[in-house]
Order: sequence, then structure tokens, then C-alpha cells
Amino acid sequence: MKGNQQRGAGSIKAIFATAILVVIAWTLFQVVPAYMDNYWVQDAMTNEARLAAVNRKSDDDVREAIWKVIRERDIKATPPIQRESIRVEYMGRAVNISLKYSIEVNLYFYKFTLNFTPNAGDRPIV
Repeated sequence: MKGNQQRGAGSIKAIFATAILVVIAWTLFQVVPAYMDNYWVQDAMTNEARLAAVNRKSDDDVREAIWKVIRERDIKATPPIQRESIRVEYMGRAVNISLKYSIEVNLYFYKFTLNFTPNAGDRPIV
């Protein structure tokens, strides 16, 4: 009779593959929310640029609308985003909105910074 002569190489590969998948999932869990927040800020900037160009909103009104999205999304930037860091520039009838911020991601085994620079600009067709 032959005994069970498996060496366990298959189970070591399975454990290693599972560990790799856990690390990838954890990394995505930490990084994807920062990119989603950036998407929402970019979307708010684009919408406000369109409205500001047509309705001639004041700088403070545009800044406040974008600031509201930043507070709603609870973006944890390093250093924290200030309302004054949202730049609104009118050039004739065109408007440009920009912002620079960084988010620090800590994966316990590696720490890095994501830098975001959402911006939007629009000018009326008329």
C-alpha cells in the first residue's frame, strides 16, 4: 500500500496566492476612495465652471459650492484643504477653477502620497 505522498507544495502555493490577493484587496480598499473623492471634486468643479460662465456667479459662490462637496466627501488631505486654496479665476467671460491637494495612504507596510490637481474651465458659447 502506498501512503499519502503529497508534499504540500500545492497548499503553499494556495496560501501564497491568497496572501497576494489579500494585499491587493487591502491596497485597493485604501486607494480607490481617494480617487473616487477626486472624481467627485472634479465633477463639482466642471459643473460649477459651466454655471459660473453662464450665470456669472461670484468667486465666493463658486468656491462655496466646491467647498460643500469637499466637506460632504470628508476628504482627508494632508495638509487639510482650506477654502481659500480653491482658486477661481475669471478671464473675461471665461472661468477657470483649480485646486491642489494630497492624500497620504498608509498600507502599514508602505506609506505613499497621492497628489491630485483637479481643475475645470469653461467659457460661454455666446
